[in-house]
Amino acid sequence: MSTIEIEKYVDGVCVEALNLPLAPLQFVSGLLPRQAHEQLRRRGIDIDALLDGTPVAQWLDVQEGQTAKRIRVIRRD
Repeated sequence: MSTIEIEKYVDGVCVEALNLPLAPLQFVSGLLPRQAHEQLRRRGIDIDALLDGTPVAQWLDVQEGQTAKRIRVIRRD
């Protein structure tokens, strides 16, 4: 079963990981407005590429409080 793997990194160390089945994400993605897809793409996450089968890791930099974190999103088939 295909999944989307999401990992949170702090200082290069994975501190949290989550695997989600692909089918429900494809459904939810269809409910998002096009503008949401475009905003995510500008931040580094291309939802359409992930759901269409591109197995390339995508990274998103976030700030939680005073801590800089990186989020890695990749499709696993």
